[in-house]
Amino acid sequence: MLGIGVSNNFWEEKLESKSEEDFEKELDEIGNEVQKIQNETENTVELNEASFGGIVTLWFFTIVWCSASLFATVIIGSDMIADIGTRNWEPADGIVENSYVSTSTGGEGGTTYCLHVDYRYTVDGRTYSGDRISYSADNSCNSWSANSDEDYPEGKEITVYYDPSNPSESVILSGLSGVDFFICCFFIFPLVGLLLLFASLKSTVGLFTKRR
Repeated sequence: MLGIGVSNNFWEEKLESKSEEDFEKELDEIGNEVQKIQNETENTVELNEASFGGIVTLWFFTIVWCSASLFATVIIGSDMIADIGTRNWEPADGIVENSYVSTSTGGEGGTTYCLHVDYRYTVDGRTYSGDRISYSADNSCNSWSANSDEDYPEGKEITVYYDPSNPSESVILSGLSGVDFFICCFFIFPLVGLLLLFASLKSTVGLFTKRR
């Protein structure tokens, strides 16, 4: 009986010891898992905050770029549409009264040249004065037209195109010939704006999809 009692106490102590060791081991494992989850959560929060800040910056830049591009497109596009609208204007005989090139110097030292031409023309016996080369040319200056006034010397006979419904409106270059195609290069900026808009939408959708 004594031997059996000792044996029972021995095994009970073993079982109790083993249970305590297993319990402590499980607690350590649980603690490690909790710490791991906390670290992953902190990293995820930091990543989401960084991603959110990047998207806000991207959207701000996109809005500014698209707004400026839209404003420039409206101005440039309206001049081009106006030039194309002159393709059906009536021709009239005209004569150059004066022509000159004005210059301006930019902040980086570059010089731009703007051509100015004053002319008169006659419609149904009435004389009109004009100074518009074309709608887009009036708002376009460049760095290679320093001697462009030589094409319009004083006294030169030219063909002027006038609006039949308003003869006082006239241009020297009508239709597509009046379009300054150099300004078409500016249409690349709205295209860049569309790419930025697409990138912003894609990044935003991607961020919220990951959060889910």
